[in-house]
Amino acid sequence: MAALGPALGDVTDHLQLVRRMARASGSDLAEAMLEGQLTSADWSQMVTNCRACISVESCRARLAQLEMTSDRANAPNYCENRASFDRLARHPA
Repeated sequence: MAALGPALGDVTDHLQLVRRMARASGSDLAEAMLEGQLTSADWSQMVTNCRACISVESCRARLAQLEMTSDRANAPNYCENRASFDRLARHPA
């Protein structure tokens, strides 16, 4: 029997993390979907990528800091969705 990979994180928690990181990086996911730059499959994959991330606590801490100051910043290097956020950012940091 093949070994299973690590368990994925809670869908709701990671859905919120993806939304928060999008805001922090200047990415408007709803607008990207309307413009055809982001598909529902892309969105689903971003949430799944986040659920598999091993840096969740670092992500939460970074987002909390950014949200306190209303600063925008690129997604961190460890973010599983950095390339997507960089591509979709309206106001690159």
